[in-house]
Amino acid sequence: MNYAKFLLTTSVLASALSAQAAVAQSANATTAGSTKEALVLEEIIVTAERRFNTAQKTAAAISVRPGAEMVRQGRYELKNILEDVPGISGGASGSTNTSLAGGTDNPATGLVIRGIQSNSGVGGSATSTSSAAAIYTDDVYNGVGGNYDIARVEVLRGPQGTLYGRSATAGVVAIHTNDPDTQDFGVEGTAEIGNYNLFHFVGAVNLPIVQDKLALRVAGNYFERDGYYATKGDARQSASFRAKLLWTPSETFSALLGYAQEFNTTHTGGTSVVQGRSPTDFVFSNSAVGNGRNHSRQVWGNFNLDLGGVELTYIPAYRTFFQDTTAVVRTAPGPGAINIDNFVRTTPDNFMTHELRVHNTDADAPLKWQAGAMYYRNSLTETNNLFNYNVGPAGIFIFRSTTHKVTTAVGAFAEGTYSFTPSTRLTAGIRYDNTKIEIDQDYTTFTGVTRSLAGADRLASFNNVTYKARLEQDLTPRNLLYASIATGFSPGDKSLTQDAVGQPRTLVLAAETLTSYEIGSKNRFLNDRLQVNLAAFYNDYGGYQTAGINVAPPGPFRTFETITVPVKSYGVEFEVQARPWENGTISLNGSYTRARYGAFPTQYAQFFSDDDVAPSPPFRVTGAYDHRVALGGDTALMLRGVVRYVSEHDSSRITVQQANLGATPYIRVPGRAVADFNATLVLNPNVSITGYVRNLTDERFLPDNWNVADVIPGNPPTILVSQNALSDPRTFGMILNFKF
Repeated sequence: MNYAKFLLTTSVLASALSAQAAVAQSANATTAGSTKEALVLEEIIVTAERRFNTAQKTAAAISVRPGAEMVRQGRYELKNILEDVPGISGGASGSTNTSLAGGTDNPATGLVIRGIQSNSGVGGSATSTSSAAAIYTDDVYNGVGGNYDIARVEVLRGPQGTLYGRSATAGVVAIHTNDPDTQDFGVEGTAEIGNYNLFHFVGAVNLPIVQDKLALRVAGNYFERDGYYATKGDARQSASFRAKLLWTPSETFSALLGYAQEFNTTHTGGTSVVQGRSPTDFVFSNSAVGNGRNHSRQVWGNFNLDLGGVELTYIPAYRTFFQDTTAVVRTAPGPGAINIDNFVRTTPDNFMTHELRVHNTDADAPLKWQAGAMYYRNSLTETNNLFNYNVGPAGIFIFRSTTHKVTTAVGAFAEGTYSFTPSTRLTAGIRYDNTKIEIDQDYTTFTGVTRSLAGADRLASFNNVTYKARLEQDLTPRNLLYASIATGFSPGDKSLTQDAVGQPRTLVLAAETLTSYEIGSKNRFLNDRLQVNLAAFYNDYGGYQTAGINVAPPGPFRTFETITVPVKSYGVEFEVQARPWENGTISLNGSYTRARYGAFPTQYAQFFSDDDVAPSPPFRVTGAYDHRVALGGDTALMLRGVVRYVSEHDSSRITVQQANLGATPYIRVPGRAVADFNATLVLNPNVSITGYVRNLTDERFLPDNWNVADVIPGNPPTILVSQNALSDPRTFGMILNFKF
């Protein structure tokens, strides 16, 4: 630990001790109320449908994860927060799904909801296409700063275009951070240390400037750790800051202004992990380290005006993204070894969004409606060069690309819910989208030929109309049944690439529509001590599109085509929570998802060895038990054990030829169970210390997107992969939380 870290750690500990002394006489909120109240499962207020409601009264497949619980469990990355949400794979993407590595300006590309993955742009493109799902932070599309000082995370599965803006095709993850409090001064902090030299600090200060009128909340986040398989390889460092100013001059108007920034340093390489003479035999070797950095800044506002029966909301936002990365991919030395550097620079990459919504406020009105419009504009300049050291004594560039692209999108939406009776409701919604793309691109192939997009060839436009209809019925005040049909729209894209003989060519991704059918039920039993939520769905996706598959014959060069394959997915999801006794809570969440490709285009069928969408595990089940042990006074011990099971599945797609050569076991992930445990000592309502272990048994397995790059025939064959790390190993640490 260096001197700066020592000072920061000492300051946090000192603040925590001061906080403990300041609240020594506080009442124990966790034990307040009668035994009967302690047995009741709490109601969670959500804004998933852009109005306040409880999660149990929201007729949609929604899961909520409170921020305070996630902090105590050491779950701050979105992939960890979502790991027990039914029907979800992945999390916020750290890199694009279209290039070897580097940052991404659209973190939602890492989300797979109900087997629907994001389309992939042209291989070698560093910036992503429109994702299949959307991440909102504080109501801002792809907003900055959603991994600290979190109030709650709401996950909506299924198309949400009539309520949310761009890319809400398969679902939405809505992250809400803590807002300023205009009444009470407060200081909060988290200090976490762990193995792999993990240091993680979060602090927040709430300052009422004018009582009940004006308040400021500032929060900061610092995170760093070494790589799991090499000290520098995959090492991460991040520093973030956010400030939110809330002004409430009257009961009819509020204004929130925010600023957020995030600086990340990443590393690739450092070690090469490949499978040896068997799929479970891993060979580790040292490799060069690639360094990268990216940062984002954002300013935004949220203005609400009550006009008397109607409320108007306006949310403007401006965000920038910058990256400068050298990504290193190496495999073990030998025939067919992969030695590639990817040089990516994105600057500037600017986003602007404006969202305007209006809705009625009469809670007793039979018709509850809302309508709105959204404007989106992204202007970016990107340089992306791919270099292969395997070709010739000095290596060769596979391609060079410089792109300036402007994407604009406008959308208008409306949705209403009409109550025929107090227990029967019908919801209907509609949305119109128009997306336009202007591209100026210079692309040089491996043969040295350069082409530029010009004239009409540099333009593309996509239009679509989507809708939602839902019928819901309260069987009893605590039992809800609903059925819905909804569609989602994925706009297309355009880019230059190279053909098999090294000539530049234009590839286009078309617009696609997803149609989703869902039935669900939400239930409370045994005087609110048992909660059972169920959902079944069927998705019909017009076509998953990818231009990221190398269709060239084996060799050092890369050639891409647009491949469109229809996808159908279906499944069931459940969430069960029970409070059998006062100090214990049992949770059981799970899903079955079957996602399959339809008929492959004849000329591209060779690139898909089977019709299962990968990675998309069929079964996911998480069981957890939380127990509270009273130690006297305000002191208590909170224990939590979790087991997460994921069924056998493929980590990625392989070609028919690779499957015939025996590569299937090399991308097959066996069924696995991973256990987590944490214990929290609550010293008083505002100070706690947590110890945690994640992946208790240190299970190591292939991660999602572990790709087979090539297969060299032999006995056994030599399998080359383009991934540098296995799954996360066992991690453990201590977390100190304080609030006063």
